[in-house]
Amino acid sequence: MSKSKNTTTVHAVLAAALAYGAGIDTLRATFKGKSPEIIRAALLPDVASFPKYAVPLVAGAGKAEGKLVLDSEHANYEACRKALGRLVKDIVGGGSAKTEELEVPPEVAAAAAKLAKLCAEYEGARKLASTAIAQAFAE
Repeated sequence: MSKSKNTTTVHAVLAAALAYGAGIDTLRATFKGKSPEIIRAALLPDVASFPKYAVPLVAGAGKAEGKLVLDSEHANYEACRKALGRLVKDIVGGGSAKTEELEVPPEVAAAAAKLAKLCAEYEGARKLASTAIAQAFAE
């Protein structure tokens, strides 16, 4: 089998993806049980100082008063802000990533079991149950 001209690039991308996944796993363990806000505040200086961004931290104003925030006037502000957001989302388990197990109180577990039993009679039971819960929270 011959190598294509893209083989080196493809291998480099795959290696980077594996390294990213391992890094996210390490950060998940480090920040286990912490809120996204706490994780964001902890990672902010590291992301801001990454050489690609090098965005200075400045004193926040308004609701961010008393905190350090990214300098919104910096040319790399938007890219840095997005990178920080994606990193925090990956750590807390946004999308298809693994999510942290929560301790479910017995009364909530009992209500969930009752809902699951009621919905089991219908096609698309899981979707029905999650929709019913979402609608209950919206009221």
